[in-house]
Amino acid sequence: MKRAILLTVSAMAVGLCLPLCMMDRPAPAIQQTETTTVSTMPPQTISILPETAPPTEPAATLKVLMPEGVEEMELETYLVGVLLAEMPTTFQPEALKAQAVVARTFTLRHMTHSKHDNGDICTDSNCCQGWKDPQTYEDPEGVQIARQAVQATKGEVLTYGGDPIDATFFSASGGRTEAAVAVWGGDVPYLQSVESPEEDSPYEEDQQVYSLEEFKKLILAAAPEADLSGPPETWFQKVEATEGGGVESLQVGGVSFAGTTFRRVLGLRSTVFSVSVTDTELFITTKGFGHRVGMSQYGAEAMAQKGSSYQDIVHHYYQGVTLEQYR
Repeated sequence: MKRAILLTVSAMAVGLCLPLCMMDRPAPAIQQTETTTVSTMPPQTISILPETAPPTEPAATLKVLMPEGVEEMELETYLVGVLLAEMPTTFQPEALKAQAVVARTFTLRHMTHSKHDNGDICTDSNCCQGWKDPQTYEDPEGVQIARQAVQATKGEVLTYGGDPIDATFFSASGGRTEAAVAVWGGDVPYLQSVESPEEDSPYEEDQQVYSLEEFKKLILAAAPEADLSGPPETWFQKVEATEGGGVESLQVGGVSFAGTTFRRVLGLRSTVFSVSVTDTELFITTKGFGHRVGMSQYGAEAMAQKGSSYQDIVHHYYQGVTLEQYR
């Protein structure tokens, strides 16, 4: 018989437990593993817009790191390929426009603060943003839809204090996004936890099953000092939750893990999870997919279906930002 592991989780005076209550793309359409994603480094404050003059047009082209080498590409043309990789073109037009604004902002920030020595941005969705070649894309109608979303928002970016923001995004939140501080350790004013209800996502709930020996092997590889000698229901203690509903920290076999570390060690879809056990197996149920910071793509789709504009969507997920033309 399956047994839930009952642990008390406290965060922001909200009770949470680690059984079926403790609780970084689509379904088939979004191609990212982390959800779509997004910057994997902590957001940083940089200045890429003039401080004493109106914003000027950035470089007309950017250097994109492809698997076969570096290719120079016009910014708005590049963004069409990002939309094809990052969001299903079957999504609502306003959700696609929101994604176009977010991808443009993300790109401009990386053009002046790249993680790569030989280019501005790569096509690995786990590092920068995904990209698919519109010339070889299998659905010509989808390419046209992506172009329309990019064209409809041409030149629009999100700024905070005059600078393009670190416009992180992901696939599905499970009901609420996470603040940047809970994931990367640094507070970012515009990356706060917000509600993201009614996401019709294939990642609403997922369950991974481990034999007890498999679970022990994974944990002991990361923390050899962990004591997993007792019954499995005693392994988990001192669970703390974030404002966004994820696991901030927990103890496993007496060893403390950050929720993000535990997620990485076990390859979980998110830090919103619950645990239950039988005599031979351990079950971890997750909600959402990705790091859950910034814009939820399925949340954007849910808002668009209810009539929200792309302007409404981006201002919901990025607090206190300004939507403006960079040229």
